[in-house]
Amino acid sequence: MKTTEQLETQVIIWSRLSIIAPLFFTGLLGTLFLINIIAIEMLFYIACGLYFFTAVIWWWWTMHSIVFLSRLLKNANIKLDNVATEIIDLRKEIN
Repeated sequence: MKTTEQLETQVIIWSRLSIIAPLFFTGLLGTLFLINIIAIEMLFYIACGLYFFTAVIWWWWTMHSIVFLSRLLKNANIKLDNVATEIIDLRKEIN
């Protein structure tokens, strides 16, 4: 199971990749096109494939992260309810 530190690390990685990866691949594909190694049609298909692949991975990661955060919130809520119940019991004992 993930921890909040692992999730934070993954968010930082995604944040950095969201800047570096598009610049790298756009530069690479642009260079290949300019030196006539790749045709514009193939360039389009490769770019679409890369964006599709990235979107699928990001969606999968996001769904798993949301499930993790939902479970974390549910556990925190249960523990908070337990604490509230204990405080109510203590008030009754004191009074």
